[in-house]
Amino acid sequence: MKPTKALFITFDLSGYYNCIFEELKSHYDVVDYYNLADYKNQPYKNIGQRISSFYLKKTKNLKLKNYYKYNPVIEDIKDKSYDFTLIIRPDLFFDKQLKILRKNSKKLIAYYHDSINNIPRKKDVIHFFDEVYSYEKRDVKDFNLKFIPNFIYLNNYKVNDATKTQVFTVISKDYRFKSLIKLATFLKHNKFEYKFLVHSDKEQPKSDLIQFITERKTNSEVLKEINQASIIADIHKYGIQDGLTFRVFESLYFKRKLITSNTDIKNYEFYNPNNIHVIENFDNINIPRNFFLEPYQDIPEEIYKKHLYTTWVKTILGRA
Repeated sequence: MKPTKALFITFDLSGYYNCIFEELKSHYDVVDYYNLADYKNQPYKNIGQRISSFYLKKTKNLKLKNYYKYNPVIEDIKDKSYDFTLIIRPDLFFDKQLKILRKNSKKLIAYYHDSINNIPRKKDVIHFFDEVYSYEKRDVKDFNLKFIPNFIYLNNYKVNDATKTQVFTVISKDYRFKSLIKLATFLKHNKFEYKFLVHSDKEQPKSDLIQFITERKTNSEVLKEINQASIIADIHKYGIQDGLTFRVFESLYFKRKLITSNTDIKNYEFYNPNNIHVIENFDNINIPRNFFLEPYQDIPEEIYKKHLYTTWVKTILGRA
């Protein structure tokens, strides 16, 4: 019997999708896996490539450097065929490259964990795929995609009792920073312990509300912090995308409470106001003291299992 083959291509800086690769191996005899985050920019060979790069950037908002950076993947698979192909961030490929992936795949699937509002090229590549899944409900409606949220990517990570911090988060220094400062001000005023890390490539003045870091935290370092905290803070990219972040699903795995800016979380079956506090207005933060004092309430097992990476893969494969 001919072995079944799958191809999985992602862009993953944090290791969220390693579990998807491992799970696909339980469904297919052979799984080829490429993480685009591992590939480095290639220098342009001549002035012609530089001119082409400038033209594509100005006229089509395409980065020619991405074509050369990721083309080794295409060269590697161009003479292969697959029963199933799953691509995260297909927008990083040029149409010419996607046509090869289309030709070599009996079933070609994409998953968008960024909104089309945030990455407009995602709209332009939908037609290459048999199915496109998205965690963004607005995109599902506007572009006739299939909805699926992110997933619990952890499995055997040992969960400890919270020992150090009441509230923890880490974000990049972007437009959400002002909201984080307002939350920190509320927590400090009410004498709740917290640890907020803000990543910035540039040196920042010291703050008595948050801690700046210049090196990106690895996911293992972040998980260690979460494991020591009792509450996770999640300030999503409001105004850009409203899909649930992986921070939400980490809170489910670690059984930690969640403070979030994402009001849509109230529409998910695991929402429990005892466990999740939604900040709807950062100019008027009012988190009840009981939220910090009452213990976490376990969610029903069938709901928890619905959000595991194993179920996510079965859904993508049409086997749920």
